[in-house]
Amino acid sequence: MAHDVSIRRYLALGSLVLELVVCPTLPGQATKSPSSISVPSEVTSWFKSAAIPLDSTSPESGWDDLRRMESTIGNARIVAMGEATHGTREFFQLKHRMLEFLVEKKGFTVFGIEANWPESLAINDFVLNGTGDATEALDSLYFWTWNTDEVLDMIRWMRKYNQDPKHTNKVKFFGFDMQVAHVAVRNAERYLEKVDPGEAKVASTVLAPLSDADRERESASKSRYFWQKTGEMIESLLEWLELRKKVYVEASSLKEWTLARHNLEIVRQAVEMHSVDRSGNFSPRDQAMAANVEWILDQEGPESKIMLWAHNGHVSTAPLGDGESMGTVLRKTYGEKMVVCGFSFDQGSFQALQRGKGLRQFTVGPAIPGSLDAALAAAGIPLFAVDLRAAPSSGAVAEWLNTPQPMRSIGAIYSDSAPEAYFGLVSPHSFDVILFVKHTTAAHENPKYSEIELRRGAIMGKWSSRSWRTTEGDERSDAPMR
Repeated sequence: MAHDVSIRRYLALGSLVLELVVCPTLPGQATKSPSSISVPSEVTSWFKSAAIPLDSTSPESGWDDLRRMESTIGNARIVAMGEATHGTREFFQLKHRMLEFLVEKKGFTVFGIEANWPESLAINDFVLNGTGDATEALDSLYFWTWNTDEVLDMIRWMRKYNQDPKHTNKVKFFGFDMQVAHVAVRNAERYLEKVDPGEAKVASTVLAPLSDADRERESASKSRYFWQKTGEMIESLLEWLELRKKVYVEASSLKEWTLARHNLEIVRQAVEMHSVDRSGNFSPRDQAMAANVEWILDQEGPESKIMLWAHNGHVSTAPLGDGESMGTVLRKTYGEKMVVCGFSFDQGSFQALQRGKGLRQFTVGPAIPGSLDAALAAAGIPLFAVDLRAAPSSGAVAEWLNTPQPMRSIGAIYSDSAPEAYFGLVSPHSFDVILFVKHTTAAHENPKYSEIELRRGAIMGKWSSRSWRTTEGDERSDAPMR
């Protein structure tokens, strides 16, 4: 695949990156035996009658079929869009289409994605000002999950929308994740060098283990005690930044101070994630992502509205492992001003990592009998949305929806040797809306940026990352790194 070499770059960051994209069946969420469950006919009938059929997942394909979604979204300030895999073309396209709808018809001006905030600022600069190259900026997010044609098409649509002078309210692009710290470290250090060189030297010593990608990777295996002490020192840096705010703002600007402080907050969040036992505990990360979403909305003002893009497990209002999901935290703050949309599919293809093999395409058959995915498929509609808030409050449908049901949940890593292991018990009502796709295909990887430059004629030669693969698919140690 065109992006095989880049995967080595992502994997080199170790668990820092993989937690972002791994959303497996969690402890305590083992599925029911397929033979022991069935879907009541009343449930299938209700899904069929309540479905909002959609004509297409393709962006820029009109609004006629989405008009019923206007009341579904209502006056929400947050629309959180999930996904059942991190590599499904139709999910990505449909979310792009929903962003267009939310921007054009509901006044949304902010897009947020499950990716590092500091690195996302380059994409925001592109969509607002046309600065740089969209492909290169997307590649700088590290994550193969989003480095696809579908996400790139969405970014280019955002730029096209913002270029239209009739659109005075521009659309912005932000990440809300915080797992990788070294870019935020560099940003914070540069600011301190400008306003307080003496404090910059102190910060450089404190932040040295996170000052570049290599050191951050090497430090990942350090003890929890090390990370706890590092976290305490970063808290002191944040306190100093607050104490010296007036002086620093006078030496720079309020905007620069605010961005520097949030970069340091991103570092604190990443360090906190290291300082706790993370086996089955996604809470530190999800708590941080929720806090970053709130911070973005606060910066954008009280009238701002944001569409979020993340895995089902993060947007859901159900517990995630031993902790609270991002969706649970945001629900406490925004209540009915947030609409949570889960994504489901019956069968088809997607891309994911196979341990020891790298990124590849997988294909799965129909969902297991009795699962939420199978119940949605039984409605017989290939593409639709359903608002679970409109379900009956009593009877067989209510009872079934109020009971955890098996639902596919595939993150970054997949094994086709045990497909049923990727069904976890999920309360359907942990989503407000479910978007269902009967048959899916794999997302399309972007070629490496250097290869795109080559095709544009900027570079001569004919090498490709494919040539750095052995026949077994293992990465060569001497492969060029981006």
